[in-house]
Amino acid sequence: MRFLKHVVAATAALTFAAPVFAEYPEKPINFIVGFRAGGGSDAAARILAAELETQLGQKVIVENRGGAGGAVAAQYIMGQNPDGYTIGFAVNTTFSYTPLTGSVPYGIEDLDYIATTHGYRVVYTSPKDAPFDDWAGMIAAAKDRGWINYASIIPLDRAVIQYVGKKEEIAVNIVPTRGGSAARQAVLGGHVDLGFSGSNALPMYEDGAMKIIASMNPGGISEHPDIPTLESLGYDVFMNDAAVFFGPKGMDDDVRARLEAALAEAVKSEAFVDFVNNKFRGVERFLTGAETKAALEADAAVYSEMNKVISE
Repeated sequence: MRFLKHVVAATAALTFAAPVFAEYPEKPINFIVGFRAGGGSDAAARILAAELETQLGQKVIVENRGGAGGAVAAQYIMGQNPDGYTIGFAVNTTFSYTPLTGSVPYGIEDLDYIATTHGYRVVYTSPKDAPFDDWAGMIAAAKDRGWINYASIIPLDRAVIQYVGKKEEIAVNIVPTRGGSAARQAVLGGHVDLGFSGSNALPMYEDGAMKIIASMNPGGISEHPDIPTLESLGYDVFMNDAAVFFGPKGMDDDVRARLEAALAEAVKSEAFVDFVNNKFRGVERFLTGAETKAALEADAAVYSEMNKVISE
């Protein structure tokens, strides 16, 4: 009889305790954005933060910790409690490439991944009055002169152009810039021959303000199929850029799943779909946390091989 009482008491205790994770979140969530305020990534993050508040029923407090292509935010998140109340927003290259440079104290395995929410267009731009109109013309001009001036934003885009330079036997003078806006200004002002840019270059290209001579995305740009991809030009590299939500290592599976499900609904909102397609000019792309980690590992393998070519 005493045993039965213990069983009943234990069952009651479990029943009472079961809703603990189901009630997550019980307080505001700190949302660390790995980019400066005002850019396209920040705008996307803030729209998703508002949608998450609707889905989760709690305040989502946005804090910008920009720097090193999201690495500053990643390092900050590493040191936080994995209870689901501090999460981060960066890009997949923050995890798939930056650790390969040896400049950060983390790797893919050192964080937990919640979801990929959308993709970025990444392209090579040139001044509208550049003495070439396509990739072949750019390479020919660079070989004739012996070098090319290139506006860079993040470590990976620098590595990819160095890979191209190695393959084509041309010198690449890297001009570091602070963000996409600065790189585009360098191109618009004719201060460089070539620049790396995200989706914001597309309206400028369509208005005739600059040229786009290649896409780094594996699938190219659907509305501009005439713009070649690096792979179609004969290079075994790409940049599969996308936005990633992540958290500290050791998050509870139920909490992480709750955030993943909330983001899966958030990306369907009218405000976010309109932003991605019409304002940001990105790509609708949702991956679960597990799919995100697998994609990061696959990309890292490609980038590791690219680095070997550069260092030869």
